[in-house]
Amino acid sequence: MIKFLVRTVYLLRLLATPLPLIKIKAVKSYVNAYLLFFIFGFLLSCNKNDSFGVEIQPENQNISGQFVDTLFLETSTVFADSVKTDELNGISPLGTYIDPIFGKTQASIYTQIRLAQAYDFRPENNGSLDSLVIDSIVLYLALDGSYGELNSQVFEVYQLDSAIVKDSSYFSNSHISDLGTDLSNALSLETNPLVPGSFAGQLVDEAILRIPLNVTNFGLPVINESGNTSLDGNDEENQFLDWFKGLKITTSANENGGLYYVDLMSNYTKVCMYYRDTSGALADHDTIRFDFNINSNCGYFHQIVHDFSGTEIENNISNNLGQDAFYIQCLGGLNGTLTIPDIENFIDSNMIINKAEIVLPYQYYNYDVHTPPSNLFLTRKNEEGSAQFLPDFFESNSGGISNDLTKEYRFNVTRHFNEVLSGNVNNDTLKIIPSGAGISANRVVLNGMQSSKKDKAKLLLTYTKY
Repeated sequence: MIKFLVRTVYLLRLLATPLPLIKIKAVKSYVNAYLLFFIFGFLLSCNKNDSFGVEIQPENQNISGQFVDTLFLETSTVFADSVKTDELNGISPLGTYIDPIFGKTQASIYTQIRLAQAYDFRPENNGSLDSLVIDSIVLYLALDGSYGELNSQVFEVYQLDSAIVKDSSYFSNSHISDLGTDLSNALSLETNPLVPGSFAGQLVDEAILRIPLNVTNFGLPVINESGNTSLDGNDEENQFLDWFKGLKITTSANENGGLYYVDLMSNYTKVCMYYRDTSGALADHDTIRFDFNINSNCGYFHQIVHDFSGTEIENNISNNLGQDAFYIQCLGGLNGTLTIPDIENFIDSNMIINKAEIVLPYQYYNYDVHTPPSNLFLTRKNEEGSAQFLPDFFESNSGGISNDLTKEYRFNVTRHFNEVLSGNVNNDTLKIIPSGAGISANRVVLNGMQSSKKDKAKLLLTYTKY
């Protein structure tokens, strides 16, 4: 390096010395060539010496980076806790379907309905209800997708026997008794949730499931309340919600028709009653539409019933077979658990984890109607016994997103395991929960560490010993 500097100084002095014109070009050519050689030599001389400092570091304190991906992962399937389903900002599932792996799922909706306005159905000209004719009553449900393979199924509608309390919490296993009489016409129905439907005789920009209601069981009792306080309003004592507690919308438990995702807050979700006053001239017998609204002022929730009888999941849970495969299901269905006992061997071993990733491959094939959750989350129990996210969750690279190309979920758990090594938290069992657990029916089969599939669950651990 010193030789290069001496030669450079010499060349600069040479350039400053007056020379005959004939020699200037030759000198400049020489200088240009040497400068290129100097720059190249300078860059080579500045390469980092990777061994710098090692010769002066005590031999027993050498730092070494190591990688391991063979630590044992213990996985299993457990029944999920119920999830909150009242007044969620999203869809409400409705229907019954049978999953070839996960068994039967039945989803029912409980909701209040509200008078669009205070009303008296008695005609002004004669005040008699005898002249009224109800043409039809339709429960319109706006749709925002579906889950599973759709087929025809019989939809049932019941009047609730107890009130929905809007300020109370309801969960996927909540239930309210009904009066036992089906208000629908017990028709087997199917609709395409991706095709615009018809509402009140007009084509609209949302898919619509139309459930006809029975005139005798629903319409006549409402009309006969004319003149009573029941139709004077919704919320006061002895008004509509006191008299008509709400609806339970469900399907027969023996169906296999798929789940519809219902948008209860759509302007097209409501009950419409069409009736005529047949007194007077025939030309005056116009059809009148009266609406019972379902909106943000209504209390509503959905109930989910899972039946795993006779499925491989029932056998998996009973015999703790999660090392081959384990299962995640939304709507209060199934969670996974994960324990890595070998981490205990690294405690008090003078090491720092540089990166820790949990990789969970999943089974999914293109065009399968049973799509996996878009995200999975890892939680642990804190000292109070409540579930909490791992510290890595609050960082942008926490992972847990499904990758449909590699068919896997990856979780960054570096901070969590460093806290385990430092003794701040216990190396306890982690729970795996899905996103959208309250509104989505998604489910997934995950490969365990001893899976018969090619890709297996594993922990990728890069660490430094000191």
